[in-house]
Amino acid sequence: MKKIKTAVIGCGVVSEVYMTNLKSRFRVIDLVACSDLDTARMKERAEQFQIKAMTSEEIFADPEIELVVNLTNPIAHYAVTKAALLAGKHVYSEKMLAVTLKQAEELCELADSKHLRLGVAPDTFLGATVQTAIEMIQRGMIGKPLSFVASVTRDFGITSEVLPHLRKLGAGILFDVGCYYMTALASIFGPAEKVFSFAGIHEPVRRDRRISNHTYGEQYQVETENVISANIRYRNGVMGTFHLNSDTVFDETRILKIYGTEGILSIGDPNVFASSLILETPFNAMTELPLLHGFQNECRGVAVAEMAWAILEQRPHRASKEMGYHLLEMLEGMLLSNQSDTAYLLQSDFDTPAPLPCGYVGKPEYGIWAPTEETALV
Repeated sequence: MKKIKTAVIGCGVVSEVYMTNLKSRFRVIDLVACSDLDTARMKERAEQFQIKAMTSEEIFADPEIELVVNLTNPIAHYAVTKAALLAGKHVYSEKMLAVTLKQAEELCELADSKHLRLGVAPDTFLGATVQTAIEMIQRGMIGKPLSFVASVTRDFGITSEVLPHLRKLGAGILFDVGCYYMTALASIFGPAEKVFSFAGIHEPVRRDRRISNHTYGEQYQVETENVISANIRYRNGVMGTFHLNSDTVFDETRILKIYGTEGILSIGDPNVFASSLILETPFNAMTELPLLHGFQNECRGVAVAEMAWAILEQRPHRASKEMGYHLLEMLEGMLLSNQSDTAYLLQSDFDTPAPLPCGYVGKPEYGIWAPTEETALV
């Protein structure tokens, strides 16, 4: 069986789970190399997974490497993805495609012009919870969906001092966390039509309070909005509210509810592959629904494998650049709406990704291994 030779660029925190899964879970992927500007970290990952430590230039120049997984910080996504595409590699990028819509548009056009695949995280929408939610809605278990509420809060003072890139353009709670909620809803409802929002940066100038940091006591700038409230209307008529606040208490609080004519569906944390899914019917009857799909554990990288299968089978992949671009336009549109005090009308479109087959779970520890006639996945 043909495998897609794959390299990871960016060996930070999230790389370990990606590389664990790409190395051992999905037989369509042949993980052969990794790269990072921090050579010690790069060599550590290479030794851990028994792969080559290479510079990004060496990866781009290697004719056998077909697919690059871009796990760099958001600010570097554009440059790394562009270089990989120019080198003739398919690319899967961590969230988001880029830090600006203009950059993302250029990357999408470049991928099209070179007939290359470009995929983008998050891929948790392929997990058991969201896929089961899609199945339940399509079966009519909540009647006709009419509205939704999505909300996530956290303590920015803690998270941004552990992960300083969250202070920067293209990160923050809207792009770093909000994308999970919007991706889940996009996979259920399809493209959005219009957003109207309010947003602001609370306490834009701060001092580092984390004693263990070498920058303790130093002043830093918050470059991205950390409190957002938006109204969204999808093209199918569903409407709802989206609330984010990263300057409140720790731990994270999460709400994702879809309201239909015959029931309410509460979806657990969309940042994980398997969380609670609760159906509320008349007179507040609550039922926790069983998850009907695979990918019920930590499967980051599953969309990389799904894209690899799509390359071999010459079919569209599910975590598409078109959906990623649309979501970036939606999030950026929220900030533009706030600036102009007017509604933002989305211009982009995408094909709602096909749901995964219901009822096929596969090995619980691995998710779905290989395609068959009924389950051509990963």
